[in-house]
Amino acid sequence: MSRTDDRHEGPAEALTLDRDDVLDFAGADDLVAAGRVTPPGAEAVRAARLAVAQAALMDRPDLRDLAAPVAPKPVRRRRRLLVAAAAVAALAVGGAVYPVVGLGGDPAASASAASFLTSVADVASEGTATQAPYWKVHKEVVNEDDGQRTDTVYFDRAGRIWWMEPDGSVTKQGPKLKRWPVGKDLLTWRQLSSLPADADALAARLGDGAFAQASILLEDAPVRPAVRAALFEILAAQDGVRLVGTVKDSQGRSGTAVEYTTAPSEFTGKRSTIRLVIAPDSGKLLESSSRTAGRPAERATFLEVGPANHFD
Repeated sequence: MSRTDDRHEGPAEALTLDRDDVLDFAGADDLVAAGRVTPPGAEAVRAARLAVAQAALMDRPDLRDLAAPVAPKPVRRRRRLLVAAAAVAALAVGGAVYPVVGLGGDPAASASAASFLTSVADVASEGTATQAPYWKVHKEVVNEDDGQRTDTVYFDRAGRIWWMEPDGSVTKQGPKLKRWPVGKDLLTWRQLSSLPADADALAARLGDGAFAQASILLEDAPVRPAVRAALFEILAAQDGVRLVGTVKDSQGRSGTAVEYTTAPSEFTGKRSTIRLVIAPDSGKLLESSSRTAGRPAERATFLEVGPANHFD
């Protein structure tokens, strides 16, 4: 589909490219001779966007390390970080140009944000699944309802919850079970094991608000490494995600921040901006925060999240 109507107004010469400029690459004559071709599929478009993303990272001296190629290893169909320039050109000859722009009226994912999040997905995929009986979450939260507090909570695979009290004792919490939102469902740890590791299939399970839902799961959900990698890929695919760069969280830990502004709430009509601070070398989510106009900022800082064999 042509996007000519979406261009900004300006001098006519700014909108015109010489044919020889557009087709100035090896193999162009063959592509022209082939005539009009079927528009590229979603996988080809994704690969082209990621190629542009890698190039954009190289233009940021503070982020060039994130664009370094990873060591060769088996990869799933869902991740293709690098494509040749000819592939990008082929997209144009196919009848539509696919720069890193947004669709549906929203700003696009910045090239550098998409590249960073995809590289973190590769890191996350290398994790090891756990057989531990418990999952520990030690975090500090700041919000309007609770003020500032620090909690240590344990969950088992059935969803049962234990709280660690200030004196170090552990108390089981009644009949309530720990569940994580996945689309319209609420799943226990055991049920999370059935989530698909394919990013497209997982995004379909999450439905609307995929960035917010994926962020919640990345905060403290005990999903297997392949699913965690798919969650980062979902973040990378969202139009409007932005790379902030290197920051420090509230504990002084260094990480890379990305931000995303949600669609207006159906209840308040207001948008919220979500910031995630991620450790690029481990794929751990260090901190998440949210800002909404007219409301105090909310923050969760994850001090320790992972498997546990006992309460300590």
